[in-house]
Amino acid sequence: MIDLDHPWTADGQRLAFRAVLEAWSRPGTVADVAAWCGGSRARTAVLAGLCDAATTLHDAHGLLGDGDRSRLGARSVVADSAAFILADGTRPPDGLAPACGSLLAPEQGATLVLDCQAVGEGPALRLRGPGIESSAELRVLGIDPRWWTARAAWCAFPLGVDLILCDARRIACIPRTVAVEA
Repeated sequence: MIDLDHPWTADGQRLAFRAVLEAWSRPGTVADVAAWCGGSRARTAVLAGLCDAATTLHDAHGLLGDGDRSRLGARSVVADSAAFILADGTRPPDGLAPACGSLLAPEQGATLVLDCQAVGEGPALRLRGPGIESSAELRVLGIDPRWWTARAAWCAFPLGVDLILCDARRIACIPRTVAVEA
């Protein structure tokens, strides 16, 4: 029997990882991960599916409790050397300087997990790029608009950061290759 009710089970982590991959392959689509969040916000399930002892994490706004941080196993590092950065999207990205990769290793750009009020609701973003036929609309509520300005500055193909937007139960992914018009 599959135990879906908690992000820290092997099944919960596997399914969260699969949900991220599915959302990644179709930028801007909204995936519901509530079934395996175990009462936690979607960000916890996403991080449980992506992080382990071999990864690095920067919790920009102290969103993780000690128990969740310990279960992730990821090493805590400063933002510019973190593979994953968790941040409160309602707050501005002031002073945040994520890794954007290099021309020889663009895959070393960070993945930002932004917690927001609602994914699939609110003001529309227009997305264009790989994985999108012509353009797509993604609605997100509770993201400080300065995140879009900062992301534009961080992303210069093939360099940049990838975004995973999370609310209480839903996620959407925006790869570094996708242009965002707010």
